[in-house]
Amino acid sequence: QETQEMTKPRLASASHLTHVPLSIRPMERDDSARVLQMIDALTRHNGDRMSLDEASLIDLIYAPSPWARILVAENHGNIVGYAALVGGLQLQFGLRTMDLHHLYVDDAQRGMGIGRALIEAARETARNLDCVQLTVGTHAENKPAQAAYLACGFAPLAPRGPRFVMAL
Repeated sequence: QETQEMTKPRLASASHLTHVPLSIRPMERDDSARVLQMIDALTRHNGDRMSLDEASLIDLIYAPSPWARILVAENHGNIVGYAALVGGLQLQFGLRTMDLHHLYVDDAQRGMGIGRALIEAARETARNLDCVQLTVGTHAENKPAQAAYLACGFAPLAPRGPRFVMAL
């Protein structure tokens, strides 16, 4: 049984990562309302409408087999960003992977290294879970995010062919 104990809370002390005092830690239940606000802000930024509620978020994160993991960035006691991670695999090779499903930093906190610190914590989390790769995607027109991901060490991933969806 996996738990939310993926990485120990830590202070991001490396000056090259952030320009503000920052700790990156796993989301706690008391963080859910604030994280939900940020998920809504990211959803609206991408032109969508959120349908997730707080109870469902808690279920996704704290179920006996968590569907997702969330790391939060905290500055002076305020949550200013989050990274949502979803596990994946390459079954044919027996390899674990991790996808950085969401990355969000409050508008007023951008450009201070918080996103970079969240990405580094996501990378550390994936490594601690024996994952062989960390992936991230963004909208084709989101050039600033693409540049940021490249600057943080991600490499472009070639499309693997058409994907399909089935409503359930």
